[in-house]
Amino acid sequence: MTDTATSAPPHTGSRVLGVAPADSAEALDFFRRRLRCETDPYDVHHDIEAGETGLVVLDVRRREAYDAGHVAGARSLPHQLMTPDVLAGLDPEMVYVTYGWGPGCNGGVRAAIALSEYGLRVKEMMGGLEYWQRQGYPIARSTP
Repeated sequence: MTDTATSAPPHTGSRVLGVAPADSAEALDFFRRRLRCETDPYDVHHDIEAGETGLVVLDVRRREAYDAGHVAGARSLPHQLMTPDVLAGLDPEMVYVTYGWGPGCNGGVRAAIALSEYGLRVKEMMGGLEYWQRQGYPIARSTP
């Protein structure tokens, strides 16, 4: 008996079809779980503009990068500084949205891990500041 979820279809030259896709139930579960951990610049911008109070946007890059330009309304909390003492000052009722520079930066993921390990609720903003800027959303700069 062949398991259709794991056996390769007869598309020997295809990079996409060379591995069988998940069945619809498995895919549905995966994509629902993914949305529980990720958000995007459009949704973050919408919530900031709407005055949503249940989330805190965290720029997790180094302070110098934050000062040079960040999501308007974001707080600076570099992932390298996320110690238990620092995290103890965060409100456990909030959802924290982390972001780094862009898809080539894993700072948002590192921060999401630290926050999750501490027991806080977190989502990573896909695309980071790079994709925020691509959408033309407001950038703030810190004054020295």
